[in-house]
Amino acid sequence: MKKNVWFFNAHPDDINAGLGLALILKELPEYQIHICTYTRGEGGLREAGVPFDECAAIRTLEEEKVCAALGVTPIFTPEKNDGSCAAGIDVCHFIVDLLRKAPPTAIITHWPVDIHCDHVMCAAAVLKAVRLAQIKTEIYFYRQNKQCRNFPEDFYVSFDENIMSQKCELLKLYECQNGAEIATRERCEDTYNGFRCLTPFAECYASFQNPGEGNFFRDLAEARKQAGI
Repeated sequence: MKKNVWFFNAHPDDINAGLGLALILKELPEYQIHICTYTRGEGGLREAGVPFDECAAIRTLEEEKVCAALGVTPIFTPEKNDGSCAAGIDVCHFIVDLLRKAPPTAIITHWPVDIHCDHVMCAAAVLKAVRLAQIKTEIYFYRQNKQCRNFPEDFYVSFDENIMSQKCELLKLYECQNGAEIATRERCEDTYNGFRCLTPFAECYASFQNPGEGNFFRDLAEARKQAGI
């Protein structure tokens, strides 16, 4: 049986902070990736005067292209208030149903201490859903480098130029959100993280578990060693 790993992102391009990890998991047959996006990012082009419905269609298509490269189909919650969303009980139960259908080994989502309210609400809904679903899983947070505050760097996931290049090419697909700029920023951030753990590139993650608890990253390291990646 495959180990389900769920990524919950507030907006279509928020997978940027965990895309290196997703690309690694894609290459390991024992893992199955699932990507759920909290909103369709319908307010992402409001300053350009693009209507919400039109923007949602654009950003949905971009998310589908990136997810297709990862071998998955994105799932979108019913939350439609991009920019002012909430962790309402209906969307929490929507997530509960997802988690019960594909019980997670690990969940990756936003760090709750963030200046973007949508990131905070996405994390809150996920945490609430896990409690409502009464499931046992490991929960980790990725770092959105411009918006997180007081992020504890508990784990690093290292990778080489091959993964970094794939990550950048996929990020460029988020064209309406200046994907090329996102890719440049992520390369700089991941280079810095790599320097800190003596590898070419890395992403950092925080743990919801108590210190010393949780096996996901340990098991991942072993799986990568066995696969030679």
